[in-house]
Amino acid sequence: MNWGEILKMVIPILVISIGWLLGQVSSFSNRLISIESKMPALITSEGVPTDSPLSASHRQELKEEIQKEINNLHVRVTLLEERNKK
Repeated sequence: MNWGEILKMVIPILVISIGWLLGQVSSFSNRLISIESKMPALITSEGVPTDSPLSASHRQELKEEIQKEINNLHVRVTLLEERNKK
């Protein structure tokens, strides 16, 4: 085999490989643009994650539950202090 025949066999493979590579770069570029367009909904310009309505409602429920526990413990401590005074 001479170099001319080898080159004739390799060139189509190289062209197909370059085409595939360009397609992948384009695909990654599109995915990156999609991700960047969704980021403002997830992270503020200061870099702080934003709340979804679901997580905000869960946090409010937890806050209310903790507040109830604190009030309950405050009543218990008050009762124990009064018992110790007697």
